Amino acid sequence: MSIEHHDIDLVAYLDFARNLAEEAGDHTLKYFGGKLEVERKEDNSPVTVADRETEGLIAGAIRDEYPEHGIIGEEHGEVRSDSTFQWVIDPIDGTKSFVRGIPLYTVLIALLHNGKPCVGVIHNPPLKETTYAASGIGCFYNNSPCHVSDTDHLADAWVQVTDPANLYRKHPGFCADVLQKAGYCRTWADGYGYLLVATGRADVMIDPIMAIWDIAPLRVIITEAGGTLTDFSGAADGLGASAIATNGLLHQEIMDIVGTGS
Repeated sequence: MSIEHHDIDLVAYLDFARNLAEEAGDHTLKYFGGKLEVERKEDNSPVTVADRETEGLIAGAIRDEYPEHGIIGEEHGEVRSDSTFQWVIDPIDGTKSFVRGIPLYTVLIALLHNGKPCVGVIHNPPLKETTYAASGIGCFYNNSPCHVSDTDHLADAWVQVTDPANLYRKHPGFCADVLQKAGYCRTWADGYGYLLVATGRADVMIDPIMAIWDIAPLRVIITEAGGTLTDFSGAADGLGASAIATNGLLHQEIMDIVGTGS
């Protein structure tokens, strides 16, 4: 267990978060594949009753179990912002996939201790896949330890981007270079892409824009699986506004392209 979290029971928190993500995922399936009214938030991103209900379910369970803890949710905002412990919730990461009946959305839950991510869960409800980790304890996939791939050349790598057009708009030079040099590129998007990196089925996942509820679970999952996660500047605190996740062996090669691209 890492030094900064040595005095807390991360196993208990991880079990709670995993079970809660899976329970919340079951709730999303009540709506998945059906007709939903889709609203637009101020940033033009979609939201549905399923997003709001699922976040309410998660937040309610946290309040019941850990009433002194803070909560940061995508749909309902932040409470107890001064708490040592803060739970970060994205009830449906990949709402665009969700509303189209595409089974690649996920439920994301993270726990911050003194502002540092220490527990992370990515749960895909339709496919019944869950990746979960805690600092110093390891990363697991559906009850078994998991590890990143051993691909060591970008020319052989499976690279993923949530939205290639958005990456090109933000970083055209980098986007062109990395897509040209990668062996394969797919858009297994949002949190599910990071689950694939953690389980060794993909090698790189890139997102030029991230909110705290998108990124909070990722660093502990990727690093405990043996990989590396930074933002585009190279910062590795796991709470940046962008994300590059790799199996570690490819990270410098990717960051070199970031440095030369624009």
